[in-house]
Amino acid sequence: MKKFATLLPNYWLAETPQALAPRRLGRQSAEREQISEINWNVFLIKKLQANSLFFEFACSLNPL
Repeated sequence: MKKFATLLPNYWLAETPQALAPRRLGRQSAEREQISEINWNVFLIKKLQANSLFFEFACSLNPL
């Protein structure tokens, strides 16, 4: 076994599934956060568009 283990790369122990699990969970969390951020940005853009349309409509009714 020792002879076989020496053929493995030095970082092999850090790349075992146990070590990859937290990294995978971190990536999933980051993806969720990114999706949440995108959803929030879409909401803000839609809100700004709605406000802009309302403002244009209000100005067209009562020009200054």
